[in-house]
Amino acid sequence: YFAGKCFNSETIVKNGQQSTNRTQSTSNVEKKYIASLDLGTTTVRCFIFNKRGRICARAEEKVELLHPKRGYVEMDPEQVWSMCKNVIQTAVTSVGVQSVISLGVCTQRCTFLTWDAETGQPLHNLITWQDIRADQLVNDWNNCWTMKAVRWVSAVLHFFTRSKRYKASSVVKYMNAQVVLRLKWVLDNTPLVQQKLQEGRVKFGTLDTWILYKLTNGKVHATDPSNASGTALYDPFLMVWSGFVMALVGLPRDILPEMRTSAGDWGTCAESLLGQPLPITAVVSDQGASLIGGGGYTRGHIKLTLGTGGFLNLNTGRSPHSSVKGIYPVVGWQEPNGVVTYMAEGSANDIGTIIEWGKRIGLYSCVSETADLASSVADSGGVYFVPAFQGLQAPINDSRAGCGFLGISPRTSRAHLVRALLDSLAFIIYQMYETLLQEAGHLMFDSGSKILADGGVSSNRVLLQHVATLCNSSVTRYTTTDLSALGAAVLAAVGAGVFATVSDFEGDLEVECVFEPQELLRPELLRQYNTWRKVVQRFKHWEQRKPLLEEP
Repeated sequence: YFAGKCFNSETIVKNGQQSTNRTQSTSNVEKKYIASLDLGTTTVRCFIFNKRGRICARAEEKVELLHPKRGYVEMDPEQVWSMCKNVIQTAVTSVGVQSVISLGVCTQRCTFLTWDAETGQPLHNLITWQDIRADQLVNDWNNCWTMKAVRWVSAVLHFFTRSKRYKASSVVKYMNAQVVLRLKWVLDNTPLVQQKLQEGRVKFGTLDTWILYKLTNGKVHATDPSNASGTALYDPFLMVWSGFVMALVGLPRDILPEMRTSAGDWGTCAESLLGQPLPITAVVSDQGASLIGGGGYTRGHIKLTLGTGGFLNLNTGRSPHSSVKGIYPVVGWQEPNGVVTYMAEGSANDIGTIIEWGKRIGLYSCVSETADLASSVADSGGVYFVPAFQGLQAPINDSRAGCGFLGISPRTSRAHLVRALLDSLAFIIYQMYETLLQEAGHLMFDSGSKILADGGVSSNRVLLQHVATLCNSSVTRYTTTDLSALGAAVLAAVGAGVFATVSDFEGDLEVECVFEPQELLRPELLRQYNTWRKVVQRFKHWEQRKPLLEEP
């Protein structure tokens, strides 16, 4: 099992600075650990877990997001790689590399890069999932006759075959968060990439692929289905790269990475990183990993991640979900025996970004103040907020929706504005939940319709209480919100042969709080929610965007 030299206090290192001292146990019993590298939108972290899922050491560094133009959101690939090296070295050496069985990697999905296949040099910055440079392209494709024909033919095929795959494609629309059209934009608008394509020297990969390529010193160019299924280049129903989409959009297939199961043999970290090789036995998306970390192994489990964005995931078991409202079928993870666990996913791009924005403009000096401020007033005083810095996702699916307040009056206070911010986040989560309930309600009640919450924003008690009341479901928050890293560690243990399957893991997760629905307050919250939906209508189709190339 993966345990290790035990320490009396957790070792935490942030940006290279150790923040607590550790004292080694007097026990000389040598055990084993699993390392977990977690690459988020705002931080890069490495955790060391023992066999019960407890954090024994960790290191983290802050990611700098780059905004070279309006709508562009990038990361420096070499800087991210340097951070990965630093946190792995710091965390692993704190317990001794010889006591670590293997490394698991979980990453944000849909952040991608192309690089020179011969030199390994990036051809541009990492383009993140928040980037909307291809918005005009997305809009043009969604409204073109080709896509209308695809939907019509798919609808006919679904009528005759009742295939879930054709049902999903009968309403398919591309989104800015997906890789497919951002990749096309790069291939069409980046001269260096075009030159390297002609020379046959381009490799493409999402963030996991790039970091894996660097960890293995260029020996492995691969990804897993959980990361691939968010790109719109991968068919989760057939579990293959979609030749149809590649041909339709005009993308070369030879730049794609190899596909491997989420848990298994992913090569080894180069010896130069830690002084000796360290096996990599799992690569998985952050959302699939957090579902594992929270124990959501079986069909019907619901997980709500509140980080930079918000993700509501429903475990749909061995079958992908087909939606008509934009709740996309994605792969949660695939185990070494080939068994796949699917998820139905609703997403909101702006959750943590809204909270940080409120701090930046002076609504509060510290994020932790928001709950107290919001609780100091009975309601938002008739003020409503639409959280749409990057448009509105399913089920509204309007990338050009505007963001702002409505209903401000002379009596509006700072507390009312903060309350409106938190209310809006609860409303947008409930809207996703309501859509899932309509489309897959029979699955949701397999687990009693309980919601597991994780991510940094889940620490806000007012937000989680609103979610519980609106959804009429209990919401559980554990003492740790690092469930993605834990899930990647569990999957790495499966890949290393420690466990036969993820359900064999028995961790020591402690429940910090369970938010139960407040039945007496629900009618009023639902009334406010219905008013908010009317407000949203006024913000739809707000921006008539043109291509962002010329904008400073």
